Amino acid sequence: MSVTLPADFGADDYAAALSASNTKARPLSLHLRLPLRHDVDARGDGKGMDPFEVDLARLDREMVLVRRCLAPERCLEALHWGSGLPPSLTLSQMSGLVDRLASRFPFDTGRPRDFTVELDPRATDLLTLRHLEALGFNRLKLIMRLPAAGRLDALPRLQSRVEPLLDETVRMGWHSLNLVLIVAPTTPPREAAAALAALLPMTPPRLSLRPEPAWQEGESTLPTALLARVDERLAEAGYRALGHGSYARRGAALEDALAQARRERARDRLGLGTGAISRLPDAVACNATSTRDYAAALNDGRLATASGRWRNARPSSA
Repeated sequence: MSVTLPADFGADDYAAALSASNTKARPLSLHLRLPLRHDVDARGDGKGMDPFEVDLARLDREMVLVRRCLAPERCLEALHWGSGLPPSLTLSQMSGLVDRLASRFPFDTGRPRDFTVELDPRATDLLTLRHLEALGFNRLKLIMRLPAAGRLDALPRLQSRVEPLLDETVRMGWHSLNLVLIVAPTTPPREAAAALAALLPMTPPRLSLRPEPAWQEGESTLPTALLARVDERLAEAGYRALGHGSYARRGAALEDALAQARRERARDRLGLGTGAISRLPDAVACNATSTRDYAAALNDGRLATASGRWRNARPSSA
């Protein structure tokens, strides 16, 4: 989904789309992008406070504003922590954040949960992974940047960080592990394919290739020549392309990936945090991408919507 959206779609439009979504009462999928980047101007009313507490207070304001537009019985069925939340947070802060989320968006206990967390394998450990499992997470994305051209000697170090985490998710019974490879625009297709081939012996259940720098948005804009080479290499290794540079190993991993995708299509996606994207039956909306603009909107008691578009006709009640 593109984030190049018209700027004439604002907070009132998003609120109307949220309210209209109650008629279908679809389960909720929350995608969280906490700022965790601060300067004096962006902090504003947070002077002297711990940056995490400032973030949490603003996030809570946004949750309250969004929740007011939703029917009280609507529950959270999926959660996605993105933008490197853990391991920047302490274990205690992770617990506090989940408690706050659960208080605003009760977790659905009657249907399959998809709780995903993104981690940098170079900056996490098994203790963090076990703590996240205790908080309810059952899907892991490991975000790795492929080495620059001529630096394939760095791959063994990356493998040494990834393999223990992969093994631990299997031991704990996590539903999936997705190895997300960030590819620099200057990386030649031959070298990217060679780096990928060196990682395949770990047999990750899922693989995704994303372009740098805007890899979070979920659409692959990688060169066609690179994707063609990767498609061929992964097909030989037993993977099937899922689209947008994503792949799953044939068998149980592929069946799980397809089932998760079906469940996600049946949910309303709510984005919280700077630059977060929401997808509702009638509209797509994007929050302000700068911490300052995001904070200013919430400090004024407004949703942080900066752009968006109607997918269908605007609800008559808006």
